[in-house]
Amino acid sequence: MINEYLPDDNDGRFPEDTLVLVRYPLREDRNDARDSWPWLPGTVLAQCGRDERRVVVEVPALAIPHPNVPNGDAPENLLYPACFRDATEIRAVSMHVWQRVRNEAVHG
Repeated sequence: MINEYLPDDNDGRFPEDTLVLVRYPLREDRNDARDSWPWLPGTVLAQCGRDERRVVVEVPALAIPHPNVPNGDAPENLLYPACFRDATEIRAVSMHVWQRVRNEAVHG
């Protein structure tokens, strides 16, 4: 029996477009120590499994220019990384907290 997860099967804990903090490395040299990754601002794109969500990490330092768009490095054309995380690696937060953490990530 195949256990498929349908797009409408969201448990409601982190609905689409929920502002979250997500564990994600700022530098490649920290990829192996997940518990040391910082909490960065992100947005839930979708729930993909029973306890798995796809999250876009919204930190400009991690974004890359869109290769197929003229002026791909304009802020509106940047591509941000996305990752899959379970509920232990994301936290719902207010817009105020999300923006503060994003500003801290941008300005160091």
